[in-house]
Amino acid sequence: SAVAEAGEEEFLEIAPGPWLIGRVPWSEAEHRIRATAADDHVADTLDIDPGAPCLVVERRTWSAEHPVTHVRFIYPAESHTLVARFTPSQG
Repeated sequence: SAVAEAGEEEFLEIAPGPWLIGRVPWSEAEHRIRATAADDHVADTLDIDPGAPCLVVERRTWSAEHPVTHVRFIYPAESHTLVARFTPSQG
């Protein structure tokens, strides 16, 4: 594991993403944004109709050439506006 102490962390006071980024700073980030129709699982989870339009945002971060995070968010299309502006912290 790249961050072995993650197995001991309960993540009660901080979410896993910020905790990890605090230990392995990212040097590059990528957002992929696309539209999709909700499949049965997504529709049930989001309490929307199957086939309803959704916004999918996938985010990946790297530290040098090593992957740090990969997350996928799925939102009902009519209830979200996406604005992204970010830079890594300079230490």
